[in-house]
Amino acid sequence: MSLSEAARAVNGEPLAEFVRDEEPTDRFVEPVPALSDRVYLHAVAPARSLDEGPLVGRVTRVDARRVSVTLTDEEAVQRTTVSALVALRAGDGFLMGIVDTLICSETSDRVIAHLMPVGAFHPSPGGGGTFRVGAAHQPRIHAGCYLVEGEDLRRLMGCIADDVSPDERLILGRYGDNDGAEAVANGNRMFQRHLAILGNSGAGKSWAVALLLERAARLQNANLIVLDLHGEYGPLADGGIATRLRPGGPADLVDTGDDLMYLPYWILAIDELAMIVLNADDPHAADQRLWLIQRIEALKRGSLGADGDYDTMSTSTVDSPVPYRIERLLEYAEHDEVELIVQQPSGKVAPGPYAGKLRSLINRFEARCADPRFAFVFQPPEESYSTDWLPQMALMLLQSGGQTPGIKTIDLSELPTELVPLVAGLVARLAYDIQFWTEPNQRTPICLVCDEAHVYLRENEDGSPIYEWATRRFETIAKEGRKYGVCLAVVSQRPSELNRTVLSQCNNFIILRLSNDPDHEAIVQLVPGAFAGVADVLPTLDVGEAVVVGDAVPLPARIKLDRATHAPNSRTIPYWSLWASQPSSPDAIVMGASALRAQSRAVARAATFSASPEASATTGHPN
Repeated sequence: MSLSEAARAVNGEPLAEFVRDEEPTDRFVEPVPALSDRVYLHAVAPARSLDEGPLVGRVTRVDARRVSVTLTDEEAVQRTTVSALVALRAGDGFLMGIVDTLICSETSDRVIAHLMPVGAFHPSPGGGGTFRVGAAHQPRIHAGCYLVEGEDLRRLMGCIADDVSPDERLILGRYGDNDGAEAVANGNRMFQRHLAILGNSGAGKSWAVALLLERAARLQNANLIVLDLHGEYGPLADGGIATRLRPGGPADLVDTGDDLMYLPYWILAIDELAMIVLNADDPHAADQRLWLIQRIEALKRGSLGADGDYDTMSTSTVDSPVPYRIERLLEYAEHDEVELIVQQPSGKVAPGPYAGKLRSLINRFEARCADPRFAFVFQPPEESYSTDWLPQMALMLLQSGGQTPGIKTIDLSELPTELVPLVAGLVARLAYDIQFWTEPNQRTPICLVCDEAHVYLRENEDGSPIYEWATRRFETIAKEGRKYGVCLAVVSQRPSELNRTVLSQCNNFIILRLSNDPDHEAIVQLVPGAFAGVADVLPTLDVGEAVVVGDAVPLPARIKLDRATHAPNSRTIPYWSLWASQPSSPDAIVMGASALRAQSRAVARAATFSASPEASATTGHPN
């Protein structure tokens, strides 16, 4: 069907001439056009003029950022609500605005609505039109204010969504109820300049993340890494659209699994290793750091020489990810701690340069190596000492397309909280570094989904070196990642506690219910200024309802998110109902105690005794 034939086929309405988007094709080098410069050309126009909708008031005040409208009568007062979309005649088109405040006069004789202008719609003579973010013309005093609702709202939003090409469409949900128009975002813009998904616990953040992951999984080469703090996204792996990984823990020293992920000590940069094994308050910390640099660099060069890789050996540094044996490093430490040097020509015996300075370092090293919580770093499998291991690790994290799901969920639920920043920072740094060194025309972009980001991306790190280090890694990605095809999707229920540098770099926001005052204020400060007034609606949002604002959508919109097919393991527990109907399970309690002791849910499940009358009698639980 030709375009002209299609024009006559849609509701009998003429279509505007189709104009292709002329944006740059390089997603990682060229800047995204500013909001005020974006023009949206649409193929389908509303069925009728926007000023044929319900007249709710007349303009009584206009300034650069706000328009005030006095509502005409009681019926208009009843129909007009905060976050309602309205149209006002301005020049040869319409100024589109969102109601952000309703005020009753002191004498109660009139109600005034304050509007936040969000864009301008210019109809074309033959149908269709142009939508531009920002206001080219302001309405005149006494201009009519018309409510855009029902079918008019659906048609207008459908008109705006038609500008997004089919290969860029990201359907998030619907405007209003289930019968509303599809809420369509531009998938490229959603991820090009970082994304934040924010909302109170129970507001639907995990469902929103699962929805985005499912939408992305439909693409042939989707590439996302989810830092899953609570193991919520396991159902996506069960559904075949994701691969589940988890850091090797204490139980994995005796029972390994295919889903284990190790981050061996030899991939750590010297700053990262020093953060783990050095005590900054030790008087010999500076000497110990210098010793680590000298010995580790020598060991790495020795490994490359043993493999005959002399080209790499000539350019490697102490930070190069080259395998070496930590046992050999400790042998050097023991030797250098007691080293004596015979001075020439006097023949006097003197302590070596590091004699008496390494004992605390040795003790800390041995403690870390023996600590099963650090098994994923200091007790890697034997195959990790091969030079082929790092490329395989990179493929496990970054490969997409083919038979391998491009979505990887890293389950951190069994990891001690204090180690979460270490794993999160290492994964982020590896992904960024590999992308950095990959040929630009061969990069597949990747998104790091930072679930519960306030746990490891705090604004105040309390002086913890691990937290400070992880924060610096994510700040680098927030500021520089776009150039190399690495974006962040920051997910949190406490935006007021999130690192400001990271959050300020997000240009798209999916904001669910937020009722806490500090979090609400943080949103007002961070999102684009034109949206600040609409933020007042956030405490009133229903579960699964969100306000979406940013580069990916032409105007701030309140939508009902679609439900994900693979529900995350984040359901709200019905306390009262369960207390009334479900007795405690002795088997479950014993399994929980076993899991605590073994630091592994899998081992606890395998060790759980079978439910039987004898077992029940043993526990003393009444039948």
